[in-house]
Amino acid sequence: MTIDTREELIIALHEACELEHGLLVQYLYAGFSMKKHQAEGLTAEQQRLARRWQRELFEIAREEMGHFAIACNLLAAIGAPAKLHRPSMPRSTDLYPFPFDLLPFSDEALHRFLVFELPRGFPPPPPPGSDLGSDKSARRFSFEIASVAPDPLEYDLVGELYEKIAQGFSSIDEKELFLGPVEAQTENDWSDRTLDIRVVTDRASALAAIEEIIKDGEGTPQNRQTSHYARFARARQEFFENGRFAAARPVAQNPATLQDPSTSGTSTMIQNSETLALAQIFNAAYGVMLLMLLHYFSLAPASTDPTQSLRRKVLQEASQRIMSVAIRPLAEELTMLPIGDENDPARAGPPFEIYSGVSLSPYHSARWSILIERLDSIVAECRGYSGSFRRVGEIGETLAIMRSDIAKVRVR
Repeated sequence: MTIDTREELIIALHEACELEHGLLVQYLYAGFSMKKHQAEGLTAEQQRLARRWQRELFEIAREEMGHFAIACNLLAAIGAPAKLHRPSMPRSTDLYPFPFDLLPFSDEALHRFLVFELPRGFPPPPPPGSDLGSDKSARRFSFEIASVAPDPLEYDLVGELYEKIAQGFSSIDEKELFLGPVEAQTENDWSDRTLDIRVVTDRASALAAIEEIIKDGEGTPQNRQTSHYARFARARQEFFENGRFAAARPVAQNPATLQDPSTSGTSTMIQNSETLALAQIFNAAYGVMLLMLLHYFSLAPASTDPTQSLRRKVLQEASQRIMSVAIRPLAEELTMLPIGDENDPARAGPPFEIYSGVSLSPYHSARWSILIERLDSIVAECRGYSGSFRRVGEIGETLAIMRSDIAKVRVR
């Protein structure tokens, strides 16, 4: 299948957004699950390794966020909206021989991460629990999306999806394709300036941005050492050489606060009332961050409205801040809270559930009102939380300040 229409290219880029989002959430979950202290049963050397593996997972997840931003820029360049929503987990997919799951750090998780980043033409890595020196025969994975009018999208592995996207940018008339405002794209003006977020203005810049994504994930035949694939391979080899010790807390697979009929696998319901309340606050904060980002990507500075750039900057800073002051501390706390009975060693973990579709109102003033209402709800929940995690109240007060900053620039 060749991508040769704008609609097919938008479908492929929306699929790329969903994939990048799904991958980075899985990497974050494994990172959050890591043990940190020797009191959790680690030796000093195991503690050092666990912390380094966690740092690697977070760095790769951060780079996936950069890839996601590039995909949004590619969409903006051709006049299409960003895609922040993703299917709930667990999610079955024909692309891989396993579902998209939230798994704690383990040999199984590392095996999946290697398959996610597998360079084209490489055989799959040895399965979980096997000798890493064993040689398994190569197999191919395929994925197909049915669509009414456009041709079905078929590809093997993520790198081939981006190859097809690059073919689309190469085959569609350049003069007709690029019609979105450049100002709607994001640049390297986030707090983490190591991200290489490319602005797309024409065919050449689009192809360069896509090549950067492929290089980060797979590497190149000349250099794969810094690729995600190579970094996961090194971590798995180290994990194997150190006896595959229990580096992660006993967090659940796919923790959930609600039964979601759209999921295609088994979730682990959070039964403990205190943990459930905190998990719901986490999900609400995660959902608001996605809404902020979608709102951010929908705004392009306009000369007729000088406050537009300020509004965009406020949303950008708020989406970053909520990650560090709310989502990360709540996620880490959830890996230490019981999922059910307090005497059961099983822990919960951050569910990353999206309670409703990530979408914007078509009415600009309503967008701001809805965002502020959702922040108000989270602040109220934080203030009313009566569990043992004392930082929840502080998180609520920080989000109240964020809410005030947003209210100052809202469209009325």
